[in-house]
Amino acid sequence: MTFRSKDTVEQALCHLFPSAWLEAQAQQTGLVQRQRKIHPTALFWTLVLSFGIGKARNLALLRRAYEAATGTLLSASSFYERFTATLVLFLQQACARALGQLEGASLRLTGALSAFEDVLISDATVLRLHDLLKSTYAACRTNHTQAAAKLHVVLSVLGLSEQKIKVTGERQHDAHVWTIGPWVRGRLLLFDLGFFWYALFARIVQQGGFFISRLKEGSNPTIVAVYQGDGTQLIGQSLQTALLSIRRPILDVQVAVTYKKRAYGGKRRTATQYLRLVGIKNLLTGTYHLYLTNILPEQLGAQAIAQVYAARWLVELLFKALKSFYQLEGFPSQNPYVVQALIYAAVITLLVSRHLEQALRRLLAAHQAEEETGNQLAFPLLRLAAVLTPLSAPLLWAVLQQAGLRRAPLSLTALILKEAQDPNQQRDSILRRLQNI
Repeated sequence: MTFRSKDTVEQALCHLFPSAWLEAQAQQTGLVQRQRKIHPTALFWTLVLSFGIGKARNLALLRRAYEAATGTLLSASSFYERFTATLVLFLQQACARALGQLEGASLRLTGALSAFEDVLISDATVLRLHDLLKSTYAACRTNHTQAAAKLHVVLSVLGLSEQKIKVTGERQHDAHVWTIGPWVRGRLLLFDLGFFWYALFARIVQQGGFFISRLKEGSNPTIVAVYQGDGTQLIGQSLQTALLSIRRPILDVQVAVTYKKRAYGGKRRTATQYLRLVGIKNLLTGTYHLYLTNILPEQLGAQAIAQVYAARWLVELLFKALKSFYQLEGFPSQNPYVVQALIYAAVITLLVSRHLEQALRRLLAAHQAEEETGNQLAFPLLRLAAVLTPLSAPLLWAVLQQAGLRRAPLSLTALILKEAQDPNQQRDSILRRLQNI
């Protein structure tokens, strides 16, 4: 299929991050105080589009990618010194911009899900860091990992709601990361067990939101009503007692849970919450997959609850793309600003790939590709990442050209000659020892 010359992915990326915006943010954050060899636009795109240069975002490899793309030779120290708190702030603002400009999908929730404005998935992934960062990012399992961070994500399935990203230490409880407010009204949130907290669920209900969570192992709420089947004998029983005797393939009941509220005036009061519990029996193991929700049976049936919860796999694909292709692992540096900058750079890379997916859809729609095939065209996240990885270097060059940064004349020989030299000429070596025998 032939596209018009103006229909390019580099044009779409420069529209997402115009050079004028990048340079203005660099001035505002203090990343650039006077014009030097390192251009903020070139630095930004090098950090974001150099994910295919190696197994990790190594600073030496990033510097060489910058040199190759711009034709500017840099000393190692001048590049390293850019990784400061101001660069982290600059990348955080760029991340917020990319999140804010993600377009909503043309699809809307239909059928039983039409009662919800959107489906949001909240999850987190752990990032292992250099042990010397343990004072800043203390790990939970210090017997094998001294330092670790967490990347927290709120993902909108349809792109219709605000999406959130935050980096914390591993010891930060997932349920305490996000402040529950009006943004959850009318929306369905899917949680893993890291977010299991009754007070969190109560705040979602108070704000007019909905949730589905797996039930934490060992939880033992009291059954107070049965929604499906004849189960009057279950009323008043604890869940764990009921599970010993029931044989039904689907358990659909209302349960009462008691939890402690936050302390006020030095006192902590208890509260009782009434929620729906759904259990789907695994016919192979004989055990139940248990889900807790505030969605009524007339809104979603028991099987539908389990099917909707399976959408959490989308965020697992997101984390897989980040770690397998966009280098969200392997941070050997003990400098916290280097680590934070590389984390946000990887996240922006993922967001850029989502913008690229949207741009590709628009390009194909403009050429009436969907009408030709009769099918909805899709660009799966992992497939797109696999395609972009070996093309990251030419994509970086094309974006910089589109941004108006013409590469200075620099021979490949000059680049190799400069980078291949031993930076430690005075250090003793085996060859020098042999020569001095």
